[in-house]
Amino acid sequence: MRVTSDYIGRCGDLSRGAVRLAFHDAGTFSLRLAALGLPNGAADGSFLWDPEEVLREENNGLQSITAALTPLPEKFGVSPGDVLQLAGVLGVIACPGGPRIDVWVGRPEPLNVAPTGLLPSPFDSVPNLTGRFADMGFAATDLIALLGAHGTAKQFFVDPDFAGESMDSTVDIWDVNFYNDTTVANPPPGVFRFQSDVNFAHNASTMAEFHGYIDNQPDWDQDYRAAHLLMSTLGYNTSDLTNCTELMPASINLTLVSVPDASGILHVDPVLLEAATQKYRAPWLESNTCVDGIRCQTPNRE
Repeated sequence: MRVTSDYIGRCGDLSRGAVRLAFHDAGTFSLRLAALGLPNGAADGSFLWDPEEVLREENNGLQSITAALTPLPEKFGVSPGDVLQLAGVLGVIACPGGPRIDVWVGRPEPLNVAPTGLLPSPFDSVPNLTGRFADMGFAATDLIALLGAHGTAKQFFVDPDFAGESMDSTVDIWDVNFYNDTTVANPPPGVFRFQSDVNFAHNASTMAEFHGYIDNQPDWDQDYRAAHLLMSTLGYNTSDLTNCTELMPASINLTLVSVPDASGILHVDPVLLEAATQKYRAPWLESNTCVDGIRCQTPNRE
């Protein structure tokens, strides 16, 4: 399915920031450090606990979402990790088409400052990236699914000359156009590509899985949901946490808000999408927001 980009949905910069922040928060976890008993990273919300972490060069651009979330643990009496990782899930759902990811809460306070030098780089090679993600507990297929979140991302710091460019042609929609836009020889106008993503699209060991998501939203949704869940609980055992997924807003199925063109290709209809947004997200579209129209406070339930 192809979708048009003329609908400006709820996938704004704070939503994008929340998803990226969830990655950077969990991305300093290491199985090697855990085995050695050394200070480790985790999906623990350390960004909201250590004011220096967001100042690291690799975290440029995360200052606004970090500032928005930092007061919430004290305000609601919950841990930084629960707030930050919940925001990451809500950031996904805020983008039309984003899947509903299981939410687990009950994380304790961070144990230590996040270690340095572990976050993946957009300049890394395929072997380096797959090795680093393996050290976090991910298979290569998990990594390729997680890369699809770049489809709702914008870059500002990898190449400042193209600051603000999106990383696929439908940046406000959670779809699979990223995989095609990254694979083709020439990207669509206004689309910026990380060289590391292009490498995954053409490396012999990863290209089959990468191309398998082109025009394949159902498989990507399923695989991304599982990989994001694993990421959001790195450093924890879910048997020690509480599942609060039932409180999450519904995902919007893009197929149900799309209409075919003369060639039979489906395109998201802005009117249908807005109606679905109002129907399924009304409690989260009020004021007092923290992630682009998604309320941080759980609405009353009867």
